[in-house]
Amino acid sequence: MTQIIIVLVIIVLAIVYTIYAVVKSIRKKNTSACGDCNGCGVKDQINRNMSAKPDKDPGSCGCAPQ
Repeated sequence: MTQIIIVLVIIVLAIVYTIYAVVKSIRKKNTSACGDCNGCGVKDQINRNMSAKPDKDPGSCGCAPQ
């Protein structure tokens, strides 16, 4: 009985993870060079530096070719 419960829990976790991965890949992604980044320190620092320069697009993260 314990083995069946463990197997069912593993199957449910696998299904939940699969749904999560599919939803994450389907969601609209940012088109900037840092679009896949979830918030790294480098991106935050670049955005702070870019805010001092209003002639550049802060959404581009400073990594895209000009």
